[in-house]
Amino acid sequence: MWSILADLFVGIFDFVIDVFLFRGQRRKQGRRNRSVAEDTFEVARFDFVTLVFIGLASAGLMLLLAFGFGFPPGWSVGIGIAVGAIWGVWRYTRLVRER
Repeated sequence: MWSILADLFVGIFDFVIDVFLFRGQRRKQGRRNRSVAEDTFEVARFDFVTLVFIGLASAGLMLLLAFGFGFPPGWSVGIGIAVGAIWGVWRYTRLVRER
């Protein structure tokens, strides 16, 4: 029971820190200031929609490479993780730089 509450507390704290770091990065880039609610929505959408989609696409790529093309499991997992990481960083930089 206590571990569930601790995980919940850490998750909420992590999300709040993400929002403030996002706001700081946008401010450092010279972008217009938005309300905290708008930035919170954008971070939540990135965390729960964009990253889930990227994760599913990366897992699908891993399975396609392993079972469809006969790549070794290590190579397919490595390529899937690399593609997902690059795609995630690209989407985050686009989010920080949007007006």
